[in-house]
Amino acid sequence: SDPNFANGQGLHIHIRTKLVRYWSYIKSAAIRIGDDILEIEGSADAENNAEPQYWVNFEYQGKLDTFAGYTVTQLTPSCVSKREYKIDLSPTYEGQY
Repeated sequence: SDPNFANGQGLHIHIRTKLVRYWSYIKSAAIRIGDDILEIEGSADAENNAEPQYWVNFEYQGKLDTFAGYTVTQLTPSCVSKREYKIDLSPTYEGQY
């Protein structure tokens, strides 16, 4: 948490993991900047993970070009069970993602 992020809007990040036998994975991550919330959910099951699972301000698969005024890029690597989301913080922190 950084309550002073972006001139007092605040930045809060919660990462939830899930234990599966002898390993774990990130089940979900939630990011809040100001009043905006982005939650991304993963799955250990690659077959049921073809569609991205995310919510923007509680709207399932809401528009995600920007989040809290920052540009968001969604990348899909060659493996469908993995996703990458980049939030461009350069308006606040030059060159950081």
